Amino acid sequence: MTGKLRELIAWELQENWAFPVLELIVAITIIQVLPIVSFSRAIKDVSRPFWGSMVFVIAISVAVVFGRSFGEGVERRKLVVLLSYPVSRVRVFAAKFLANLLTTLLVFGFVLFVEGALLFMFDPGIQTPATMGVQLSLAPTILVLMFLSLFLVVFFTGSLMTFLALAVKKFGLSILFFLIYVFGMEYWTGTVGRNVPQWYLSLDSGPNSIVCYLAAWYYNTLGVGHADFGVTLGFFLTAFCYLLVGGLVFLLASLVLMWRIDLD
Repeated sequence: MTGKLRELIAWELQENWAFPVLELIVAITIIQVLPIVSFSRAIKDVSRPFWGSMVFVIAISVAVVFGRSFGEGVERRKLVVLLSYPVSRVRVFAAKFLANLLTTLLVFGFVLFVEGALLFMFDPGIQTPATMGVQLSLAPTILVLMFLSLFLVVFFTGSLMTFLALAVKKFGLSILFFLIYVFGMEYWTGTVGRNVPQWYLSLDSGPNSIVCYLAAWYYNTLGVGHADFGVTLGFFLTAFCYLLVGGLVFLLASLVLMWRIDLD
């Protein structure tokens, strides 16, 4: 990482994550997630309650953070000032996107780690429907898989919000379009039924299906039994490709917009 890129990332963190943005995101996340999941031994399905309570938090946080960085940056001509220095648009884009992506992941990852540690501290076994009472020692594996799913969700939503902010050039309007898309998809996928691929395009069901499929695959490869978490390979690929490929497409489209956008 070059010196200029480090300076740009430091500037972005100071500009976009100043009080009270970081404090509000952490507080809302803890309030939303920990009381629901961590202090109940009765909840065995770790992934689903976490994602069910995190969709709203991630959507709002990503909208505010990436919207402020890119949408408000264009609207208030902050990018014009930044590009008056001897730095390229690509380097500015990379610094802003990386700073916001990594910081968002750090915040949510810390909460996920605390949530997982508390849950597995009180109940280290995970009882799956397929094993009907057999306690599987999958706590570390499932926590790692949830981190993977968290990265995919934040990457996808961050790329989408960046694209909308640069395309619309308005902070508030881009947030409106983003929330309409995210919660519109959540509503639509909730009406189609879980036996069709469209169900796994949800930011709730999709990450949970990734965790369930990979956890079952890991358990089955151990050779100690057979676990079926109710997610087929096709459903897993639907969720995984939607988040990863979709995020890459929006990221590349955002880079093109950043390169060609008229800031005057």
